[in-house]
Amino acid sequence: MPSASASITRPNDTTAYAALDVVGPASGTSALAFNVGPADGGDVLIRGVSLRIDANALIASEAGYRLHFYNVTPPSALADNAPWDLPSGDRDAYLGFLDTGTIVDVGSTLWVESNGLAKPVKLLSGTLYAYLATVAGHTPTAQRVYTATVHTETRF
Repeated sequence: MPSASASITRPNDTTAYAALDVVGPASGTSALAFNVGPADGGDVLIRGVSLRIDANALIASEAGYRLHFYNVTPPSALADNAPWDLPSGDRDAYLGFLDTGTIVDVGSTLWVESNGLAKPVKLLSGTLYAYLATVAGHTPTAQRVYTATVHTETRF
């Protein structure tokens, strides 16, 4: 089962996130890119997702995260702390979303995973794109690192 990971290091600030805000890097688009499928695209099943946060404690009201999937780099090019939206320019590329679940403090790291999934998506290339968005508002720590992993299965 192919899997791919992508990481984001958020900006060096503590600007509060509202519910459904995008988590992203200090500059550029916040879209994550996962190389999980055949080069020419096709039907893929998302079988699992995980999120590792390089932090040693949950933040008050940090309720979880949502991955919004796309078959191309989202045209909206949302930056960190932008409210996630599905504007008309993104609609044709949008593949839906998966919630990561409840984050668990496992000592020096925060972790959450969802397995046993069977979300079908149709890729246009070997890359699956995603925005990571908050589920609830919270005030993040500066330069926090988020690593998302997607496990897929190519459908025949």
